[in-house]
Amino acid sequence: MKLNYLRTLVKEELSKKLNEEYQDKYKMIGMLITNIDIRPQKEIYSDIRSIPGVTVISSKEPLEFNQQDQSKFQALMTVKVDGHPWITKGGFSREKMLEIRKEILKVKGVLSFNVNPDNITSI
Repeated sequence: MKLNYLRTLVKEELSKKLNEEYQDKYKMIGMLITNIDIRPQKEIYSDIRSIPGVTVISSKEPLEFNQQDQSKFQALMTVKVDGHPWITKGGFSREKMLEIRKEILKVKGVLSFNVNPDNITSI
């Protein structure tokens, strides 16, 4: 009985380690602040989706639309990223997600995208 338990434990730990090391999909959650007086939110989201590796974005507004300042519109955004574009070029890791965040900040109309490193997880 003890030997089977030990085997199971070792197998689970190895699986966890390999999963994190060879992970190719991550998600990050952060507060996106945009100026929708400059561009509609749909166009901003479209540009974010066009960033290499970004597969899905979803958002939730913390306040009702009519309660928000249009020049500093807030949305809690979840970004899912597939690492395939980078895996063939030397690797993909959690650090690459910070580079993707910088790309999001370059999108016209985006004022900020604040992400806590704890909110970057493998999926």
